[in-house]
Amino acid sequence: MNKLLLVGALSIMLAGCTSNEPAQEPDAPDENTNSLEENSVNTAPEDNNEAEEQASETDAKNSELATYEEYSKIAEVADVDGLKGIVESDNPGTRVILFEDESGQKKVKSVYVKKENRLKVISLDDDGLLYNDILK
Repeated sequence: MNKLLLVGALSIMLAGCTSNEPAQEPDAPDENTNSLEENSVNTAPEDNNEAEEQASETDAKNSELATYEEYSKIAEVADVDGLKGIVESDNPGTRVILFEDESGQKKVKSVYVKKENRLKVISLDDDGLLYNDILK
């Protein structure tokens, strides 16, 4: 009896430790590439045109976010001007949006509970909770 209990407990423990996601193999560097590839994240803007393009991309992304019903309240209670909004998750129950500055540091987080129509806006700096109420 004790052996069956032990086997059952071990199988539950092993099932909880496994992941359903496929294993990812590390990317092997190509022979023709340098160890540090240039991309929009690690490349400094060389002139004002490139900086303006990055700013316009941020504005375009935030204008897409403006279609969400909670965005106007987020913009009202948190200073998201100049921050890039990223939808972290959008499922039938909730939508989480993170706003980060140009260096990638997360500044503001919003959590919108769709069924309750509740919005929480959190400053990730020292300010903490900025808004927690039901939207009208």
